[in-house]
Amino acid sequence: MRRWVIALLALAALLPASAGRRPLASVLSPDGKNRVEVSFDGGTLCYEVFRNDDRILAPSPLSMSVEGRTWGADARPRKVVRRRVERVDRPVVPRKSAELRDAYCEAALHFRGYRVEVRAYDDGVAYRFVGTTPEEGRVEREQVCYRFDGDYPSLTLLTKELQNWFEEDYTERRLGALPADSMSIAPVMVRVGRYGVLLAEANLYSYPGLYLHPAGLGFEGVQAAYPSREEFRDGTNKLYAVEREPWLVKCGLDRAFPWRVTGIFDDDASMLASDLVYLLSEKSDRDYAWVRPGKVLWDWWNHNNIYGVDFEAGINTATYLYMVDFAAEHGIEYLLIDEGWSGRDDLLTLAPGVDIPAVCRHAAEKGVGILLWAKWINVDRQLDEAFERMASWGVRGVKIDFMDRNDARMVDFYERVARKAEECRLLIDFHGSYPNEGMRAKYPLLMTREGVVGLEYNKWSERATPRHDLIIPFLRMWVGPMDYTPGAMLNAQPESFRISHVEPMSQGTRAHQLAMYVVYESPLQMLSDSPTKYLENPESFAFLKQVPTVWDETRPLFGTVGSNVGVARRSGDMWFVGVMGGSEAQSLAVDLSFLGGGVWEMTQWADGANAATNGKDCRRSALRVTAADRIPVALAPGGGFAAVIRRGSGAE
Repeated sequence: MRRWVIALLALAALLPASAGRRPLASVLSPDGKNRVEVSFDGGTLCYEVFRNDDRILAPSPLSMSVEGRTWGADARPRKVVRRRVERVDRPVVPRKSAELRDAYCEAALHFRGYRVEVRAYDDGVAYRFVGTTPEEGRVEREQVCYRFDGDYPSLTLLTKELQNWFEEDYTERRLGALPADSMSIAPVMVRVGRYGVLLAEANLYSYPGLYLHPAGLGFEGVQAAYPSREEFRDGTNKLYAVEREPWLVKCGLDRAFPWRVTGIFDDDASMLASDLVYLLSEKSDRDYAWVRPGKVLWDWWNHNNIYGVDFEAGINTATYLYMVDFAAEHGIEYLLIDEGWSGRDDLLTLAPGVDIPAVCRHAAEKGVGILLWAKWINVDRQLDEAFERMASWGVRGVKIDFMDRNDARMVDFYERVARKAEECRLLIDFHGSYPNEGMRAKYPLLMTREGVVGLEYNKWSERATPRHDLIIPFLRMWVGPMDYTPGAMLNAQPESFRISHVEPMSQGTRAHQLAMYVVYESPLQMLSDSPTKYLENPESFAFLKQVPTVWDETRPLFGTVGSNVGVARRSGDMWFVGVMGGSEAQSLAVDLSFLGGGVWEMTQWADGANAATNGKDCRRSALRVTAADRIPVALAPGGGFAAVIRRGSGAE
């Protein structure tokens, strides 16, 4: 902690006091609402952000210290190059929509040895440094600042450690009340008057990830220096840096550095439509036609708690073969075999009683893909041999866990994994991971990642609350897919919730869990409960079997951070609706004007009459609807609503 605070003070000392700002460039978004003003204040470059002429960010300095020279301390650019871009992006893995509008205006300010690129989009703004010197060098530090005019409310994920699980509880405080001895995992939210402002980064490669340290009425960036010595923690599960270099990264200086991103929204629901982090990130032109999203049957959360069968359930071949058959019978694309299938420190040695090659052969015959769990230390040490061996068995993906860091060495590990996974045609799910920063745009095989307090926390705590569930789709999900791992069939209100490792449950209602499959974005979406529990709840399972994991179109319906959210998503000619509520009971309405003409058939899963007492109470019903209808939704505390809408006779 002390080391990064000292680094912040040292950075501030590099910069002379302001001596009056000189305007250098102004960038306006395509819709004319967002504006970035770049200036020189006598000591460094600054940027200032407006929406509808309301100031969002006060003048905020930006600089980088590179090989003893400060990029951003030059008073006049050699030239300013402007451009306007309007194009359509078609993601390989469409988490929101099959087509995304990529439209922005940009100014590139060229200086000796570097340039600063500034972009304005309709849903936010961003800047980055781009080095133009063909030589190697060290980046000692970077100044990232977000300064606000007032003591605005904020939502942060505070930690005091550079090495952590990236799974903190949200802190709701005004900027001036945030503890100075902490820093927040991104993204951060700030309420600036009527606007919701989100702060994050994009296109992170070979560089440390960003934390945001509370500083007065704003934040200053903090990054982990490059590790010089590492030690094991938690036995051999984790490898933490215990000593660090006096620099962030050593790299070629003819490269782009990460985007510093500010999302700006008139209302909370608009956040659900934004894919700004993805659009800012480098794309791939390679062939990823082999990448297949889908639902995943998962063994770990439910503790392999299968019963009514003629074998002893657990970490063994018989259990995995049964789960493959279950997945195949119910149209579930994948089975994730979690911890225990291999040696603790060796991915090439199978555990006693586990025959992964045989499971893979059986799964291939059934049309089910096998995913395997691995801790990152083993992957780091055995990457080539392990991935090639898994591919030879017929494995289709790997879930990698326990990284707990975002220094440049770890960020490089993520890309090493992505490159080898592409070679072996393996999908990747990162756990114990920092939140998304855009790497999935270049490597679409990176299907999802954790970096969120998910359903697993109900196995040992009460942290995954309905209110938390209503914060993460607006903040965490803004930067990319999140592996929350929903699907619990034991559902409880606070007075009946209990912690259990063997037979875990969720907080909130059954319909709350079902709605997550529409609201939460994850191209690999877990079915976390046991096959037995799904067979015992056929009406709920009927919804889970048909809901997709990627989408052709997304329509946010309404939303308030922490309180409620409503989303409609289209797959082909079918629409799916998800509504989730926070801790209080609510009466809402779903406007069906997104439908085409004619009559449609809607099947809905809603909180039952007694869901406020028994969270498992869920009622399925069917009705005919049109685009003119508004469907009333009565949510119990922690409630939900899910619907499937198909074309009826005469629908257009």
